[in-house]
Amino acid sequence: MGGSGTMTAMNAVIKSNRKLRRNVNREKFKRTFGKYKSKGKPEYDFPKAQLHTIRRLKERMIYENEQIIKRRIIAFIAVSIILITVLFYIL
Repeated sequence: MGGSGTMTAMNAVIKSNRKLRRNVNREKFKRTFGKYKSKGKPEYDFPKAQLHTIRRLKERMIYENEQIIKRRIIAFIAVSIILITVLFYIL
């Protein structure tokens, strides 16, 4: 009969879940009604960025993005040329 392996696996999962619920030493999700007890959000003390540093970062990001766009265009043109030459060769 088909599906007996699936039913056996399901029963094994249900048994292991029951054992986890009965385990006294298991603290996670205990008496939380399904909610996770968070210890709070960690606080970070970031230094204030100066205006000239922000400008340099902005200029560098613009330059890097332009370089990425140029590389993509060159790669697209190269692949297009290769595909066109292969199509002309085949036909």
